[in-house]
Amino acid sequence: MRDEEGADSDHLRGLGAELTVGNILDADSFAGAVGGCEAFVHLVGIIFERRDASFQQVHVMGTMNALAAAAVAGAKRFVFMSALGTGPEAESAYHKSKWKAEEAVRTSGLHFTLFRPSTIYGPGSELFKMLQRQVRLMPVIPVIGNGRYRMQPISVFDVAACFSGCLGNDKAVDRTYDLGGPDSYTYNEIIDVLCEVMGKKRLKFHAPVALVKPVAWLSERLMSKPLLTLDQLAMLMKDNICDIDAMRGELGVEPVEFRKGIIEMMSGSLR
Repeated sequence: MRDEEGADSDHLRGLGAELTVGNILDADSFAGAVGGCEAFVHLVGIIFERRDASFQQVHVMGTMNALAAAAVAGAKRFVFMSALGTGPEAESAYHKSKWKAEEAVRTSGLHFTLFRPSTIYGPGSELFKMLQRQVRLMPVIPVIGNGRYRMQPISVFDVAACFSGCLGNDKAVDRTYDLGGPDSYTYNEIIDVLCEVMGKKRLKFHAPVALVKPVAWLSERLMSKPLLTLDQLAMLMKDNICDIDAMRGELGVEPVEFRKGIIEMMSGSLR
């Protein structure tokens, strides 16, 4: 059985993609592979830091390396995946580093399009794989805090449509777009939708944030792949919603409704 990365590589080759391996922290390792590219789509990101990969290294320095390679290649557009909640006053280190990366893109001299998606779901989504597993196996679903913090789930295929659709769209030049689904949901409501779709009746246990913080602190210090970090906890507790009028009007993308998208994803037919 091939691993997930190998299967993804085979799929990309089947679509006619040419693959090369590089290190985003070593500009020389991938600069030669992008010669002649008209557009540079930069998706590299991490959700927790390791000793050999910090937010500053990957999000900021990695983006600067990608910008340098795009400039040498003569790319006409640099498309960057940021995140909803990014800003100079952001509380989390993740969002602060994404803001610094955005600033590098904006001041690079290249034409750009920046995307800030809310929570993305689809095949491979770690959050939704975890929630599906909990709903399937656990009689009681743990929820951090009151569960009323909101997010605006968007299908990975709708995000991909925004990326591909912006490249030939003059309206999208030097623009920043917030991306989200048609409706927002509390974390409690997201669990309810999953339970309904999966045909399960589950109770919720709301764990006080004060009790979760020390667990997150220990997790990020003792585990190579933390269950939860303090940075992730801070992001989770803030609403992650946006206005998607520009996404609809300028990019022409009408996002699928969350319940329908989850049904399609589970059936393997999500666009």
